[in-house]
Amino acid sequence: MIGAILAGGYGKRLKPITDEIPKALISIKDGQTIMDRQIYDFRNMGISDVYILSGYLGEKIEERYGKSKDGINFHYFREEKPMGTLYSIRNLFNNIWDQDIILRNGDTITDINFQRFIEFSRDSQYRMIMFVSRMRSPFGIVEMFGDQIVTFKEKPFLDYFINSGLYYIKKEAKEFFFLNYHEKDIETTVFPKMAVAKAIGAYSEDALWLGIDSEKDLEAIRREYSNRTDTPWGYIKTLYNDSGKGINEYFIKADQNAPIRVFRKSILRIIQGMGTLNNKTDKIYKEKDIVVVETDITFQSMANSKIELIYL
Repeated sequence: MIGAILAGGYGKRLKPITDEIPKALISIKDGQTIMDRQIYDFRNMGISDVYILSGYLGEKIEERYGKSKDGINFHYFREEKPMGTLYSIRNLFNNIWDQDIILRNGDTITDINFQRFIEFSRDSQYRMIMFVSRMRSPFGIVEMFGDQIVTFKEKPFLDYFINSGLYYIKKEAKEFFFLNYHEKDIETTVFPKMAVAKAIGAYSEDALWLGIDSEKDLEAIRREYSNRTDTPWGYIKTLYNDSGKGINEYFIKADQNAPIRVFRKSILRIIQGMGTLNNKTDKIYKEKDIVVVETDITFQSMANSKIELIYL
């Protein structure tokens, strides 16, 4: 299994930032770019070879990562002019034809449980799996009875799912990428063809996903990372810290063990999800449960979970 990142776009809606660097190299916090986060994900999946499918300012990506970095071997396929995502993936398949591929758009960040995504994809009957997310309305939604407004919801989630730019492509899917098409992008060629053939499936999960396509998106992800440190099992956020008192938030992916440092008597509050403490299976802690802790603990998550450690 290999990893691949589509990173050939111009990032026009993020100018002037993208006048000097490709969108994938935009910083989300000091010292960390969008692509850094994606590579971190690949490393935690156990992937050692990542293929960068680049174009505009692709040399900047090659300068940053070189041939290898932090246990990852990098391979570059750079287009001199835009050829479309279909060409990019065909080029990848022509060089790597005997392995499954985890393909990502180079402008997305997500906290999904990649191990579950991989297991689901491998066990599936489909030749390709697309990660999909609930669609949030960009506008407030109004419900009416005649001319009376009866409800108003500001930018709610809708009963639709969107393509989240993350795919598990099995080697058996290769043939779909080499059929004759008139368009240049996989969204208008391969995906509709695979849907008709019932060869593509969907994976969904309640976890952060953000496509970074505008200044507003960039502000949102930088705000998310202003107090956050990623870990292989999730992340830690410092929500409050003053004079020795504070609140830390932990996001722990399903089936993961999170070590939590406890420096003094503190309160552990389960915000969402469920799990056990210190491998003791006789008690499952669920949403709204509160536990007093005095020493370091390990939380074994049975579902995507958020917990708060409050130290006073």
